[in-house]
Amino acid sequence: MIINLLRQVAPWILRAAHDIGLAAWFGGAYFGAVSLNGASREVEDPTQRSRVANAGWFRWAAIVPVAISAHLIGGVGLLAHQDHDDSGTERTVALLRAGVLGTAMLATLESGRLGRKVAAAGDVPVATAVRPIADTPAEVASCQRRLRVLQWVIPAATASLVVIDAWQSSRSGTRPAPRDWLRGR
Repeated sequence: MIINLLRQVAPWILRAAHDIGLAAWFGGAYFGAVSLNGASREVEDPTQRSRVANAGWFRWAAIVPVAISAHLIGGVGLLAHQDHDDSGTERTVALLRAGVLGTAMLATLESGRLGRKVAAAGDVPVATAVRPIADTPAEVASCQRRLRVLQWVIPAATASLVVIDAWQSSRSGTRPAPRDWLRGR
C-alpha cells in the first residue's frame, strides 16, 4: 500500500525529499561536531558547557527525525519508481548503502541516548561538550568519550551516503552532468 502510494508521487519530489533530508542530516551533524561542540569550550564556567551544548543539540533533535524520514521516504519512493538492476555490482552497492545507512541511523540514535544521559547528570564540570576533565563524573565522562567518536561517525556515514548516491546516479544516468546543465539538456 505504501509503495503504491509512493508511486503516485512525482520522482523529482521524492528525489528532493531524499536529498534534502540527507543534506540536513549531514549538515546538522557536521555543524554540531565542528561548531557546537567546539564552541562549548568558550563558556567560562565548566559546569555550564554541557548545558549550552545540550541546548543546541536538543533543538536539532526536533529536526533530525524529520530529515531522516524525508531521506528514507524519498529513497523508498525512488526505489518504487525505478527498474531494478540485478547485476552483482548494483546488489553489492545496495548492500553497502544499507550498511552505511544503518550505521548512520544507529549512531544518531546512540548519540541522542548518550546526550540525554549527559544532560540528566545536570551541571557537571567538563572541558567541552565531548571532552571530560578530571572533575567530570565517571558516567558522564564515559558518555562524552563515546559521543566524541559518534560526533564524527554520523557525518562520515552520511557523507558516504552522498558519495554512494552520486556514484549510483552517474551510472544510471538519472542526473545530467554539469556540462549538460550549461547546454540546457
